Amino acid sequence: MRRQLFVTVAMLQADGLNAHARFAHGVIEARLGQHRATFPASKPGMAADWLAECAVRNYPESDFSKLWSMLAEAAGGVIPFGSR
Repeated sequence: MRRQLFVTVAMLQADGLNAHARFAHGVIEARLGQHRATFPASKPGMAADWLAECAVRNYPESDFSKLWSMLAEAAGGVIPFGSR
């Protein structure tokens, strides 16, 4: 299942994180707090994966990160960030 960019942004925002994504000039600009990245407009799943990984790495106390860790533990290890 592929991660949806704007669903991921909404989840992070609901958790109180400053997450944003926008399409401009053929690229996706993704931001989480002071962290920023750009992706080809054809790769919204890659931007969503980056946002999720950025949240887990930089905001480990967020509910989003705690849920990710709980799911990874239940799955017996690390869950890859890449969408399937």
